[in-house]
Amino acid sequence: MSDRTTISSAVEADLMQLVALHRLLDFAVSEALAGNIDDSVMEGVVILTRMVGRKVRRVADKLLVGESSGCG
Repeated sequence: MSDRTTISSAVEADLMQLVALHRLLDFAVSEALAGNIDDSVMEGVVILTRMVGRKVRRVADKLLVGESSGCG
């Protein structure tokens, strides 16, 4: 028997967006560390960090609600 978790397409889309946001954040931080920095790069890092945090909370909430409703 498999213990595979199934997720909705909405959660899957959220996870794909989270990966994309993380890649953008990684790029922005890499640019900053390489010295290619100005106010817009730092502003982007702050915005992306907040977006990633919100998206992680949203996905976690969806997964936890799904788990609790699946237990019965």
